[in-house]
Amino acid sequence: RSSTEMSRGPPGSVPRPSGTRATHPGVVFASMGCCQPREKMDEKVAKAMYGEMADQAPRKKKEGFCSWCYEWAVHYYIKETTTWLCDACKGRTAESAKCSDSMARLEGSGNNRPVCAKSLPNWDEVTDKKKKVFSKSRNITKIRYEMTRESPFRHTAQKEGMLRPFLYLVSMSEHHRALLAIQLGWSPFAEESFGDPHEEAWQILNKKALGLRARCVKGLSKLNPFASLKDWVGVLNHVAETLYVPTYMSWNDEFACDKMDAAEGAAASMEAHSKKVDTFEVELMEKVSKQQRSKMNRVQVCTVAQLMQSDNLRKLMAIQQARGVERHTMSLFAIDSCYLQLARDKHLQKGQDADPVEPELLAAAVAQFLSNNVEGDIEAFGEAGLAELPSPPPESILNSNFEPLWLTLGTLGMRPHSTMARVLPVLVQIFLQKEKLKMAQINLASGEFSK
Repeated sequence: RSSTEMSRGPPGSVPRPSGTRATHPGVVFASMGCCQPREKMDEKVAKAMYGEMADQAPRKKKEGFCSWCYEWAVHYYIKETTTWLCDACKGRTAESAKCSDSMARLEGSGNNRPVCAKSLPNWDEVTDKKKKVFSKSRNITKIRYEMTRESPFRHTAQKEGMLRPFLYLVSMSEHHRALLAIQLGWSPFAEESFGDPHEEAWQILNKKALGLRARCVKGLSKLNPFASLKDWVGVLNHVAETLYVPTYMSWNDEFACDKMDAAEGAAASMEAHSKKVDTFEVELMEKVSKQQRSKMNRVQVCTVAQLMQSDNLRKLMAIQQARGVERHTMSLFAIDSCYLQLARDKHLQKGQDADPVEPELLAAAVAQFLSNNVEGDIEAFGEAGLAELPSPPPESILNSNFEPLWLTLGTLGMRPHSTMARVLPVLVQIFLQKEKLKMAQINLASGEFSK
């Protein structure tokens, strides 16, 4: 069969061109210049992310309540792992033996621990609480209040050298924190901590065996219950070395900033603001952004360059820069990620006949991706001529807008739900939050956050 023939999908679906991967929404796809070339994707990664593709079979999907995000969602079957994936929260699921309209969540790395949340007696109570917490209005005053109020969790975070990420996490929306918890490996909605930004943030950082710090323990230390956990600089060092410093190279071969030793890192981690830590975070984010750009093909790079010359993108970046956003890190990363997602979506709808990504649509997607989810946030960029995007209901986890970042994980070749694929989204969201706070005129260097 030639590469221009069309393969049939499920009834009522748009036919996919033969030769493309059987892709589900939420992952990068490989074909015809719309996203990364197939040959650049590791085969095992591709199978884990795309599922059925070798035989070009129709995408197998099922709708049902998700036991991770407690929402009605589409779940896609991943043939390589014999599991399903919730399209809303990206949690690993399995068909429930207890409820025909529900998908059980798979906790841990295996397939033998399915938990059907809908069969539990607290389902209605949890869904009501989730709707109430997610529907709360947000504004800059409330964000500043959460970042400055005292709590036992804040004091513990400072003592443990995790104050800086803690403050960024408490300033995020409830949707973002819940999504990060699911990515790290647990559903937060039925826990007592849900609804308290400080306790939620501390759980993301320090939950036993699952939190960010626990995920950064390596080697035999994982077996030692008394092993000390890393502070914030230690976490950054761990991720930087794991992803970007091969064993045959030294730190200074890859990073311009000097590596902080344990004592210096511990001192810097105790502060809400550190110039050295800030510089390190920027360079690490640049590594992620440049790695994603290196996976894009020539057509994509040229298309993005042309779109960035449009009035919509130029005005949007000018507004963001005027508010303190770093153009060469977060803005460019957001533009690349959102472009890849929009191109992927258009290709899935129309194949080779897909329309190009419009500047006003890309500007709207970038503005939404860098939004603080506060009242009037998107309207502030109206001057850039944004296209109108569909918005999910307030109680939906889709408001976390995780799709572009999930796409990035596939582009970087990370196996879904591997350790680094769980850790990196947390770090990137924290780096993104730093830029979002700049747009809200909130600077962690201010003394009010160090008290």
